[in-house]
Amino acid sequence: MPSSTLTKYQDFSEQLARGVHNFGAHTIKVAFTNTTPNVATHTVLADIGQIATGGGYTGGAGGGLVLDTVIVSEAAGIVTIDAADEVFTASGGSVGPIRYFVFYNDTPTSPADPLIGYIDYGASIVIGDGEAVAIPMPSGFLTIS
Repeated sequence: MPSSTLTKYQDFSEQLARGVHNFGAHTIKVAFTNTTPNVATHTVLADIGQIATGGGYTGGAGGGLVLDTVIVSEAAGIVTIDAADEVFTASGGSVGPIRYFVFYNDTPTSPADPLIGYIDYGASIVIGDGEAVAIPMPSGFLTIS
């Protein structure tokens, strides 16, 4: 069963305090990897081993899928960042194996592509040509209080 819990990278909190992330204006993406993330040492997209480009997935710098809708709201001093559910369909070949969906900010240049957090799918999967996978977006995937 896929998790719908976002595990934050440790560096994310510092970069948030430094003004690197603007969820209302920046492009937030999700990259695919089958390599276990290291929340203590990974800070930017280049630190993770993305899956190879193919089957409709683009890896490398700026790779991954753009989150179509990112919503920032506040109530009683608690900020919630939410995003619309995303579905990826393999096209022109299979994609994977994939286990982790890694969220990052594609807008800043220093640091370039800072990491936010990841969701563990629970097991490695391969998406066959023409098949789709829903990225298990939690409701209010990030909360700041």
